[in-house]
Amino acid sequence: AEELGMIGAILVVLLFTLFIVRAMWVGRRAELAGHLFGAYVSYGIGFIVAAQAFINMAVSSGLLPTKGLTLPLISYGGSSLLVTGMMIGLLLRVDAETRHRPR
Repeated sequence: AEELGMIGAILVVLLFTLFIVRAMWVGRRAELAGHLFGAYVSYGIGFIVAAQAFINMAVSSGLLPTKGLTLPLISYGGSSLLVTGMMIGLLLRVDAETRHRPR
């Protein structure tokens, strides 16, 4: 919130919320389509991003002690950015597989 201000911080929280809700929605749709592995992958990705975002935001607001966790897609960390990109790719693949699969 130092660089972006209150509106920027609220926007970041809303975008993370949108990402997490969308991951859960993709997981639910995969589950309804009978693609259980894809559903579990989607739920897991949503949970991982939610946990990282919550811990990072709690540390920056002083609610938790300092950890070495990066904020997905925001903080600079080479391996973190690579893994987050791979998780987004998996989420997109599960979405594509369940979207085009006949019911």
